[in-house]
Amino acid sequence: MKNTGTILGGISLAAVAVLYVLHFSGPKSASKGADSPKTNGHTPGQIAYFEMDSVEQHYQFIKDARDEIKKAEENISGELNGMKKGYMGRVQQLQSQAPSMSQQDGERAQAEINQMQVNLQQREAKLTQELQEKQFKMMKDINEKIAAFLKGYNADKRFAYIISRSPGDFVYYADSAFNITKDVIDGLNKTYKETAPKK
Repeated sequence: MKNTGTILGGISLAAVAVLYVLHFSGPKSASKGADSPKTNGHTPGQIAYFEMDSVEQHYQFIKDARDEIKKAEENISGELNGMKKGYMGRVQQLQSQAPSMSQQDGERAQAEINQMQVNLQQREAKLTQELQEKQFKMMKDINEKIAAFLKGYNADKRFAYIISRSPGDFVYYADSAFNITKDVIDGLNKTYKETAPKK
């Protein structure tokens, strides 16, 4: 009986060993069959990346968005400078008239100056808020356009993740074989060119 147990144990170990060898040293072609497809030389489940600073430099939509923000900033600056100039001019005018003003006139002049200052501050706050909202919307639009492009780009699900790299991030090494920056820039610009309003 003891010998039978020893023989059965030996057969079981041998069977496990054979299965192990067959599994890990089987034909190489089996791993590349229909059950484990490869697309573009990349195994599904891998991670691709793109350089965000390059996208920011070469994606035309971002360039146009920056120009639009810059123009809005210049318009705001021009309007506020005009208001400040008018405010200072009126202050100087009232100050020059102050010696000949009655107390009632002086109080009215002071109230006018105070109101002009309040109007200036309120306008500056409103324009600043509008600019910030415009910047936020543009950032949202940029992110949505990149996400939409990448969804189509990865329609075959060859990558589990596509991440962006930026200077100062914590990705210390990235295999350049998985750098899809050029594809991202070319694809985004192609889509933008097709959909952007004619100038």
